[in-house]
Amino acid sequence: MSLPLLISREARSDIVEAIEWLGEQSSELPSRFRQSLEQTYVSILEYPEMYSTIHREFRRALLRHFPYAIFYVVEADAIVIVGVVHQARHPSTWQRRG
Repeated sequence: MSLPLLISREARSDIVEAIEWLGEQSSELPSRFRQSLEQTYVSILEYPEMYSTIHREFRRALLRHFPYAIFYVVEADAIVIVGVVHQARHPSTWQRRG
């Protein structure tokens, strides 16, 4: 049985911010970014332990074709996305969300 995927309020805010910024760069980037997010979500759901633990219980999945990473925690009853952060951002951006 697959665990549900929950996206935190902070992660949703990260996504909106990224989509707005990408939209300023090119009108087609936001839809490509969403598609990359969805593909990575599917991968996380299928193989949640596949991605490396990088800080305490946090795992990181890199998006294809975008310099963003999804930070998540595998809990007993759900997979929780805590951040979708540009890789150049300081780690404290997502670490303090745990």
